[in-house]
Amino acid sequence: MRIKLLKIFKMLFSKIALSFLLLSLQVAAMVFFAYKAADSFIWFQTASIILSVILVLIIINKSEPAEYKVPWIILIMLLPIFGGLLYVLFANPTIPVRTHRRLSEISAELSRYSVREESLSEYLGNFSNIEEYLISNGSDGGRLHNRITYFPIGQKFFEDFKKELKAAKKFIFLEYFIIDPGVMWDETHAILLEKVKEGLDVRVIYDEMGTLGKLRSNFYKTLDAEGIKCIKFNPFIPIVSGIYNNRDHRKIAVIDGKVGYTGGLNIGDEYINLNKRLGTWKDNAIKIEGDAVDGFCKMFLTAFDQQTKTNSDYDEFLEQEAPVFPDEPGAIIPFGDGPRPFYAERIGENNFLSLISLAKKRIWITTPYLIPDFTLINALRIAAMSGVEVKIVTPHIPDKLIVFGITKSNYEYLLDAGVEIYEYTPGFMHAKMMIIDDEAAFIGTINLDYRSLVHHYEDGAVLYRTPCIKDMQEDYRQIIESSMPIANDYHLILSKLITAVFRVFSPML
Repeated sequence: MRIKLLKIFKMLFSKIALSFLLLSLQVAAMVFFAYKAADSFIWFQTASIILSVILVLIIINKSEPAEYKVPWIILIMLLPIFGGLLYVLFANPTIPVRTHRRLSEISAELSRYSVREESLSEYLGNFSNIEEYLISNGSDGGRLHNRITYFPIGQKFFEDFKKELKAAKKFIFLEYFIIDPGVMWDETHAILLEKVKEGLDVRVIYDEMGTLGKLRSNFYKTLDAEGIKCIKFNPFIPIVSGIYNNRDHRKIAVIDGKVGYTGGLNIGDEYINLNKRLGTWKDNAIKIEGDAVDGFCKMFLTAFDQQTKTNSDYDEFLEQEAPVFPDEPGAIIPFGDGPRPFYAERIGENNFLSLISLAKKRIWITTPYLIPDFTLINALRIAAMSGVEVKIVTPHIPDKLIVFGITKSNYEYLLDAGVEIYEYTPGFMHAKMMIIDDEAAFIGTINLDYRSLVHHYEDGAVLYRTPCIKDMQEDYRQIIESSMPIANDYHLILSKLITAVFRVFSPML
């Protein structure tokens, strides 16, 4: 019953429902003044115009991409008073001052553990600028001599994941956007309970909006009673607020500070293809062994301590002697991203732009949603027109029809520039991956859409000359073989008209 009520509240307090409500109130107010208070209508209209002009000037002068400004300007011009109210409530993607202050305090404490032992500038060559940018925005920087293993599908990840969980000796940290009851969670849960009995510190973070309709509201209390320290990130309260845009979309596992995982996989049966609601679920992940795991451990501790308002003993988790693999070539640069002002930059997007600019031969991308801003789309177009092979794979079977339509609306502009676009026909493409030439790659949780690039807490890693990049390339070739190339004449006129409207308002979805 509680889950049904939360779904109803989520729908009632969504941007779409409130926009419809405010539109109705705006029309009602205009009708009232026109027919019941005609003498005052001119004052109502004048006040509306003045308010619209002020708000539009404020929006124009904000340091935001034009795509984010346009839908709000249109809305405010249509709904001068109530559109302005909607803008005040939802348009600001920043986190509350109190949250920012607390995150900054934790970050300052964790900075004691971010000493760089060596500069990798000479080793990274042209890619050293990417490391410097990520360091200036909170990353620990690149790490050498880590062993990175690539998993091209959820089933392979899960078998390795269970093995490492069973081998844990000190602590286990899990941070996932979605935990969905089923075989994957049941087997994971059973191992966690065994580790609690052995005296390990076991912690779990899940996002309440991500798990809405999947978990009971007191799920975290049940785990707490079992000895698993559990929190639900940013619990949903039925009030009108833009804070619910700031979801924890990360997928992080840290075991003993020596082994870590990240990628697109949540904890649920569809991610390991036991639930084929959308056909074959294509996802990926990496396993990190070495001192680079500390970067993901810090992200987890920051989120956990901010939500619980506690202070963990960081020495206990960040002073672990990580394994070293002297024969492993390549570097890994872990990083986090999230809403302003704690993350002052759009780190994920700027990282993508830097990688794209360095490509000389090829850019291979997989993403479930293709709804980036113009800057990112234009960078891909420029690369393609400069002779770089640019390929993008999106799903053929969608999980959200409106978002799928907006994704398709971006095809034509990219195809015109020579970008090759494919749809993964066996099912849903959920992997978030970018491969640059034979040298570098990105893997993590960041989708090419506004939610990931602007609102959500995300994580990822840049890989440079690690052996697993060849495994990622081989996986990509197999993806292409299972995918359908998109021609430039695919779009129907009616479909174009419909998706054009949604595309304008996509930053607000």
